[in-house]
Amino acid sequence: MKRPWTVALIAAAGATLLIASAFALLAPPEMLDAAIELGDRRLWLALLAVFALSAGAARVALVHRKSAEDEVAEAAAVQGGSHLR
Repeated sequence: MKRPWTVALIAAAGATLLIASAFALLAPPEMLDAAIELGDRRLWLALLAVFALSAGAARVALVHRKSAEDEVAEAAAVQGGSHLR
């Protein structure tokens, strides 16, 4: 994957929107009232924290580890092609 951070940021935006909308739809009224009492600044900071944690988790999940198949493909490329001609 050429740009893992781009994909991680897109995934984090989706996860943040999903979590925020699920909270707004599914939380009991008492929790919504408590969230409103926190104020705009704390709510924005909480959303930013969810976004940052989601981006970090997505980036870690997108780490590409080399497998045995990758090593065979690289060796074939170095040798000038595959064994089938």
